[in-house]
Amino acid sequence: SVAKNSLSFCAIWDTITTLNLGGGYKVGRNPGEMTTDLGEIGAPVKEAFVEFAKEHGRELRLEIEPGTYLVANAGALVTKIQDKVSTKSPTGEDGHIFLKMDAGMTDVLRPSLYGAIHPITILPASGESGDVGTSTESVVVVGHCCESGDLMTPKPGEPEALEERILRMAEIGDIAIMDGSGAYCAGMSTKNYNSFPEAPEVLVDLEGKVHLIRKRQSLEQIYENECDVPPGVF
Repeated sequence: SVAKNSLSFCAIWDTITTLNLGGGYKVGRNPGEMTTDLGEIGAPVKEAFVEFAKEHGRELRLEIEPGTYLVANAGALVTKIQDKVSTKSPTGEDGHIFLKMDAGMTDVLRPSLYGAIHPITILPASGESGDVGTSTESVVVVGHCCESGDLMTPKPGEPEALEERILRMAEIGDIAIMDGSGAYCAGMSTKNYNSFPEAPEVLVDLEGKVHLIRKRQSLEQIYENECDVPPGVF
């Protein structure tokens, strides 16, 4: 229906040569989530364009913007568990176990902004697959900012509501991988909040080789544009 409605406007102005239908194609970041079938939704769009050409005697160029669809699952945030705190009562009925990462809303803002859910995997600090283990625990994962909204495991669509996630049992120093971080993450982050430097980025090529494509920001780069206040202002 979107394509047909948009084509109806194209019929009014014969100078239009291209119709851009934008993006917004659903990507399943988590197990059980559906991913848009472009072939399925594209078939009626193609038919609408063919009918338009027959009726108006001119073909239109179709443009789409599938950025998130292409790269959402191509990126991951790699962090370390910086702290582990339990606020559970003696009976275990109240409170939570909190895992604090050495990253957060400074790198991935989606959970804090609109309660987006990202898959998180705990891996051993040793890097040895034999140390992965099978024990799990229910935890709340938070970021490193001094900010109540720096929550990595919110309730879906509720950025300020805590939700526990069952993950492999973690210790301080272990690795936490937040997948689905390839779109609207680094580019939408709260860069330099609390004076945390911008994280480096690496690219893994088709042969498995790792390439540094953005250096870690230095502290000096954070404040290099700040200027001295002239004498007598205060």
